[in-house]
Amino acid sequence: MLYEATHTHPANMCPLQTPQGRASIKQLFSDQNIKKAGIKLQAAHFSCPKDTAADHKGFFTVDADSPDAVKKFFGSMAVEVRPIQTLSELAKML
Repeated sequence: MLYEATHTHPANMCPLQTPQGRASIKQLFSDQNIKKAGIKLQAAHFSCPKDTAADHKGFFTVDADSPDAVKKFFGSMAVEVRPIQTLSELAKML
């Protein structure tokens, strides 16, 4: 099933601002870690570092067995998880 996980953090606390934060993001989204989690990361989009607003956002489209599997993958990184469907699936219902 597809899920959209959204993460928000203050711009002044962006992990991309520090070597440790960049390493943490690189490790989290490594092919090995994604495979180990048993999920499929379909897409990932970030507003940072280009966004100069007060908050940065990350949007992740994840194919997983459950929302709990998505939350487990992100660990301590707070995410809002919602089930989603493709536009083509929705169009079939119209």
